[in-house]
Amino acid sequence: MRYRLEILVAGRSREELVMLRDLLGQQGDVNASVRHITNGHTDPLHDVHPLPDALVLVVSENWEAELSALSERPATERPPLLVIGHKGNVELIRVAMRAGARDFFTPPVAEDEIAGFLQQLARDRQAESARRTAHMTAVINAKGGSGASTVAANLAHILANSSERRTALIDLDVQFGALPLYFNLTPRNGLVRALELVDSLDAVALEGYVQPHRSGLDLLASAPDELVSVADVPESRVELLLQVMGQAYDDLVVDLPRWISGSTAVVLEHADRILVVLEQSVAHLRDAKRLMSILRQELQIGGSRVTIVVNRYDKRSPVGLGDIREALPEQVIVTLPNDFRRVTESINVGSPLLELARKAPVTRDLVTLSRRLREDPHQSSRKSSGWSLFGWTRSY
Repeated sequence: MRYRLEILVAGRSREELVMLRDLLGQQGDVNASVRHITNGHTDPLHDVHPLPDALVLVVSENWEAELSALSERPATERPPLLVIGHKGNVELIRVAMRAGARDFFTPPVAEDEIAGFLQQLARDRQAESARRTAHMTAVINAKGGSGASTVAANLAHILANSSERRTALIDLDVQFGALPLYFNLTPRNGLVRALELVDSLDAVALEGYVQPHRSGLDLLASAPDELVSVADVPESRVELLLQVMGQAYDDLVVDLPRWISGSTAVVLEHADRILVVLEQSVAHLRDAKRLMSILRQELQIGGSRVTIVVNRYDKRSPVGLGDIREALPEQVIVTLPNDFRRVTESINVGSPLLELARKAPVTRDLVTLSRRLREDPHQSSRKSSGWSLFGWTRSY
């Protein structure tokens, strides 16, 4: 998670840029960087990825072109703007407002002016966070050992790498969760402690419980000394945790234990997408049918929210796709190829498949699956439980 304000100071006067950067750096939780514009581009944000939380633009004699370039950007690609220029130029102020400037200061900029601008940014971001509703994907095995954890870990890692959306992975198996191994991480103050203190948690406090991965993915899992059973995890605490994380992130991926209890049911009921992972065997098909029956009849979850993931797919298997379609009619079915060697190596070295084997077929198919999770525009209904965390859902 990124909670420090990331401010980009751009312009053509290096001396002014450094002074502003230093002034911003004195304001506390701010990371200010400088972009000295010396090339032929007039857009101060040209090739800037990810976008900062705010842009401070020190306009030059070329101010009209610089501000026009910002105006031509889509609204979603324009961070909050502060323009530094001379207030005697009425046309400059007018064009700055058209470009979306929230304020306009004349140099030299006073410390209290900068402090006021940053305080408003923080208030706006807090309000935005309260409105945010993360897209949540739940992953569960139809039968133990089908590979749900591998699917969940790699999907979350791909989501974190493929966009600027903040992504978290939750390992809800409080007894045997192994997801930290997939990323070579060791949780401290993990999931159980977060659940214990969830009443006092907010987006900032979550940083003390998640483990950040170099990809930008945050992992929330039980620490080695947190020993409880699934039955000991109160449903209400899981609800509150999902609410806090739903406001702090854009994408949540939850790896569920194969145990339908109050706490796991909460996740399933409110998930936008449920991935049921199975292999090609009669036993897996039997358990998948049982799980689908529980989802439909007990949790009132429509089949349109469920995707069947056939892991380690082998077209030569006696149980083919036709058998799976017959056993699970009207369900979307996707396959992941069998690549036991690479997947095992990935887990053993704690390096996700996108890092270890980017071009492998299994990685490519996981990337395709991650795109499906994001691109479908349709909606489906959830069970009415008197409490709505995410408000709407997507179906495939």
